[in-house]
Amino acid sequence: MGLKAYFWFEAVWLSLSFFVLLPLITLMIGYAAWKGKPKNFSRDLYFTASGSAGLASGFLIVYAQRMQVDVRSWQHLFQIACFGLGVLLFGIAAGCAVGIFTYRRNSSRQEPPG
Repeated sequence: MGLKAYFWFEAVWLSLSFFVLLPLITLMIGYAAWKGKPKNFSRDLYFTASGSAGLASGFLIVYAQRMQVDVRSWQHLFQIACFGLGVLLFGIAAGCAVGIFTYRRNSSRQEPPG
């Protein structure tokens, strides 16, 4: 595969990750939170998951960005993998952040007033 084709493939992959995969993950987690799933999650747990996934995502994306590797080496694949995992974790963090605001309890779990 030529170097031009490789760069084109990498650009398409990163664009799809940011503009398709990331919003899809965010929407799925936000929708699950709106439905009250998983049952053992609460607003506090969504907040904790959002913060920890966001920190891990930031670390991986910055680490991948600052790597000084040659495109023709195997380390470039490691760089792309780190960046892709960072994007995935960013989608999870964003979904959990949306879950903080969309979370609602199931009416069957709420205790009656009194």
